[in-house]
Amino acid sequence: MMPSRQVSVGVLGVSLFLVAVIQQAGSICAQSPDSTSPKLIPRTKAEREHKYQAHHLIALVAQVTDSSGKPVTGLKADDFSLLDNRTPTRTTSFHEFEGPASTANVHVMLVLDAINDGGSSIGHVKKDLDKFLAQHHEALPFPITLVFASGSGESESQPSTDRSAVANELAEFARRPREAECDQTHFIEGSRMSGQAMGSQSPGNSAEERADCMISHFTESVSALRSLIAEQNNVRGRTILIWTGRGWPLLADFGIQAEAQRGNYRDVLVELTTNLREAQVTLDAVSWGDFETPRNSSKPLMSVTASAPSTPDAIAEVTMALPALARQNGGQAVARVKNFADAMDAILADAGDFYELSFDSIPAAAADEFHSIDVKVDRPGVNVRAESSYYAQP
Repeated sequence: MMPSRQVSVGVLGVSLFLVAVIQQAGSICAQSPDSTSPKLIPRTKAEREHKYQAHHLIALVAQVTDSSGKPVTGLKADDFSLLDNRTPTRTTSFHEFEGPASTANVHVMLVLDAINDGGSSIGHVKKDLDKFLAQHHEALPFPITLVFASGSGESESQPSTDRSAVANELAEFARRPREAECDQTHFIEGSRMSGQAMGSQSPGNSAEERADCMISHFTESVSALRSLIAEQNNVRGRTILIWTGRGWPLLADFGIQAEAQRGNYRDVLVELTTNLREAQVTLDAVSWGDFETPRNSSKPLMSVTASAPSTPDAIAEVTMALPALARQNGGQAVARVKNFADAMDAILADAGDFYELSFDSIPAAAADEFHSIDVKVDRPGVNVRAESSYYAQP
């Protein structure tokens, strides 16, 4: 069995979580001067350039396929066009990864969500992933890391291309119990998997308890995702992060605390989407049932894009749902999966051929200004999947 390491993540309120986000995020903040002896230390030209690049150079991964879903290779920078908030912009860098050169620059993280899903969901992963691993005898084309995310933190296997080693670690993780501060199904009438709403209050299930439970699950989930993204900043190449299960509770599930947490909720989204892009992480989502979705969404979530809502808070409420966050990030979201091995094959096909391109963003009028991104290829019958939005800085 491969050794694993434990990453402890405490259960925080959303507001306290935001304090950690602000303190640890990649933004560059001015140091507070001493109250008795203020000092101004000017930045060098190199430091000013680094700060500008960190805020304004937007790097994207683009998957390009034909009408049958096969990758389109051999494209040049001139074949692509980029629109930032519907304004044409010039590509500043371009690179194609194809075949062995692409898989050598990709690694995979597969997350078993024991925070929001019980043992049955993880059992689905094990059964079908065992089939996927047994399909061939040769080594995997890229290393896979398994992650067991629970209320007490994340346990990770060592990355490996050995199919048997990955299968053995999976068997070990699948035996672990579900760990969470509270059982959200205790507060829900029926099943969220079938899209039913929260039930009426019952003895011992106060509105405060329900809200605290949902916020606890949300915070544990986002803390786990944030921690995994942060690790990838120090890892060469691109990461495909596959989150299994229905996803975390959403703002509408916060009950009486929803309105008070609305602004914090958007801040979490800004931090997550920015860090996913900068760490070169593509988020994918796979669920055996329906995903957790915003109950106030008028459209099926799989067709909702980040630009559909009209206000920043409305954008956040839709985009923070697991499948919408994956789609916004340029990843795939697959619900009601009948065979995880097939879904795994489809998702990992992204590692075979892809393009990396970047552009200089339009300076924003204010911090965290929402911008849409359109990536197009000048060829008939071609589909492009890439990040669809970002938050611009002044």
